[in-house]
Amino acid sequence: MAEVDDLLGKLGLASLTHRKINEIAYGQQRLLEIAVALALRPKVLLLDEPAAGVPQSDTGRIEQALADLPTDLAVLMIEHDVDLVFRFAKRVIVLTSGAIIFDGRPEDVTRDVRVREAYLGSYANASHIA
Repeated sequence: MAEVDDLLGKLGLASLTHRKINEIAYGQQRLLEIAVALALRPKVLLLDEPAAGVPQSDTGRIEQALADLPTDLAVLMIEHDVDLVFRFAKRVIVLTSGAIIFDGRPEDVTRDVRVREAYLGSYANASHIA
């Protein structure tokens, strides 16, 4: 129980220990999912859109939980919130129709022509938008 209390404390969930999952906010549920995964002491953590559906007011707690993950834990995150990706990722892989079109540093992804064309279409090379 000490290990559970420690993990819940680190994720800001200690006060919810005796509450049912359907009684806590959705953002807290997402944090609890991360806690359950971490309790298994994984070497790789797969996160599928960890902030999806979470109110903007709660995404900071999820981002902090991600920032506090152990440095020796490999994290594979599927995420459409590009701002979250840029704050968290050390490497970004962009897929389009199941094919990799970019693999590199977050700061380089927005300059990649293939990514711009795939996600911005005809606006990718526009010098201005009316």
